[in-house]
Amino acid sequence: MKQELKFTFLGGDDRQKLAVSILAQDGFPINVYGWNDIPHEKNVRIFKTLDPELLDCNVLMLPVPYGKAGKIHIPDSYPEVALLSLLQNLKPGTVIIFGKEDKAFSEIAGSYPFSCYDILKEESFSVRNAIPTAEGAIQRAMEQTDITLHQANVLILGYGRIGKVLSRMLLGIGSHVAVEARSSGDIAWIEESGCQAVSLDRLDDILGTQDIIFNTVPAILLDRSRLGKLSPECRIIDLASHPGGVDFEAAEDLGIHATQNPGLPGLVAPRSAARVICQSTMDILERHFQYDGTGGESNCC
Repeated sequence: MKQELKFTFLGGDDRQKLAVSILAQDGFPINVYGWNDIPHEKNVRIFKTLDPELLDCNVLMLPVPYGKAGKIHIPDSYPEVALLSLLQNLKPGTVIIFGKEDKAFSEIAGSYPFSCYDILKEESFSVRNAIPTAEGAIQRAMEQTDITLHQANVLILGYGRIGKVLSRMLLGIGSHVAVEARSSGDIAWIEESGCQAVSLDRLDDILGTQDIIFNTVPAILLDRSRLGKLSPECRIIDLASHPGGVDFEAAEDLGIHATQNPGLPGLVAPRSAARVICQSTMDILERHFQYDGTGGESNCC
């Protein structure tokens, strides 16, 4: 498979730039557009314009998230790139890997016969990405407080992938960890792990004793009423996707320190996050092409 795959990367953050280096060092030919400071690696061809040869590939790597409203996220001073113009010029059979599908993406891409994979929907990506997200959340907590996490009262809202990893890390630091969950199965696992399990209907009872709250639920759990129960010293670190889990306007009115923290892996651990992108990309491509393992192993896997 190594000899057959040819990638084109268009824009994105440091994760995409480092993913270019990882895949290039692994021997894959790569076309690149959208950065001023991309490393000049062997196997990498850098384009400054939307040359037709840029799309001479069978795997198109778009940013994570890809952008919005059908426009590709190009961070540096390059001409805007529309998804529609890309699809009109791609070769048949090209695989498109991107992040965060929206209505515009699905409507545009749905008119073309390309295989599109939202990497954020891949279980392998979500599990691996939870680790740098959790580490980054702990880093943010250390930056925003004047206490140690050891012996701190910490509440995690939600027991999904990030909540599981984060609770384990915080227990290792020595925090007193409470985790909000709804299902009886999750509550049993939380208790088994050594954390305090809190059902949603008992959440209000413990809010006033918390030093730090990590939210992983993309629904407003911390509304004005609940925010009013917090200590002024409490710090809220919201890790959820839009709209998040905090009424930020109410938090500001009440003097509660709350921050949104999107894209933590790319900010705090871009090389590890890039490796996660590469690993999950190869998972997708092996599944897509029904790769049988005869093409050699990839270092990024």
